[in-house]
Amino acid sequence: MSDRDSVFAEPSQAEPVAPGDYGYVKPEHAEFPPILVIAVTNVCNMACIHCAHPIIKKDSGYRGTFMKPEVHRAIVEQTRDFKDKLWMFRYAADGESMLHPNFLDFVEETKASGIGPVDLTTNGMTLDDESIHRLLRAPIDVIDISLDAHSRESYEKVRIRGNFDTVVANLERLIELRDQLNSPTKIMTSIIRQKEALTEVQAFEEFWGQRVDEVIVRGLNSDLGIVDVSETYFDDDLERWPCHQFWKRVTVNHDGDVRFCVEDWRNTELIGNVLETTIQEIWHSPIYEQLRELHASGRWNDIRMCSKCQDWQHMRWDHGFEKAINRVMGVE
Repeated sequence: MSDRDSVFAEPSQAEPVAPGDYGYVKPEHAEFPPILVIAVTNVCNMACIHCAHPIIKKDSGYRGTFMKPEVHRAIVEQTRDFKDKLWMFRYAADGESMLHPNFLDFVEETKASGIGPVDLTTNGMTLDDESIHRLLRAPIDVIDISLDAHSRESYEKVRIRGNFDTVVANLERLIELRDQLNSPTKIMTSIIRQKEALTEVQAFEEFWGQRVDEVIVRGLNSDLGIVDVSETYFDDDLERWPCHQFWKRVTVNHDGDVRFCVEDWRNTELIGNVLETTIQEIWHSPIYEQLRELHASGRWNDIRMCSKCQDWQHMRWDHGFEKAINRVMGVE
């Protein structure tokens, strides 16, 4: 677990803060984070060129790990009383959730507790009829399949170790079974704006926009400089705004550790563990309050991780995955 000295740097001069309305979007968000990102594993069966995972996997300290049932149970129990305040309970982050041997049990546990909307972001490689049926019958609220290309040729450049035909067939089967079972589950697919598939973005949107409930076009991030994304446009003259993660989102790792940045792939800045402190207590902790105050006042350079971040430019306050979730769920 990181201590405060590892999180914070020496005090620096405040920078100008871009004009805007920053803080909790809704008053109840001060009580509990509206977005929970749950990383049930740091294991993945692919090595996508835009992802930090294949780089992190080469670190000497990397160990493939799966969340224990008691950790997931603690997250669910700590979230249940605040389920009406949630925008999203999202299975995503450091690995492919579907590889967890208990993942379908986890989804069923979460939904049985009345928590939602529950989202799964997946590469779609391991979806089969059995897993699809269980997800649809839970029912999970949203399944988002990361496809990232409209052609097999581009897919093979981007999503290394994936199989384009397999994922497309799995996505089409998911749509077919969802409709047959009359399941309320919403289906999304996404593409990242990157040079290997940039000319296909419009065709991707037009093709899948007629088949799924939502098509997401994502920006290309560096994951705090881990990934070489030299074609990504960063404007050095852009006036910085506070990072909305401090007011919107908590990320829980496979071992129950909580980190304040979803892009902290190396888990260097951990500020609690759900087996020792509740999510609500962590959200209200002095360290979280200090992080918010530093960002609100333009002193992000006092936070070691934030001082080297450029990806904030792709995390605008008027955008966010929660807006796509709200649209498909029919929430204004």
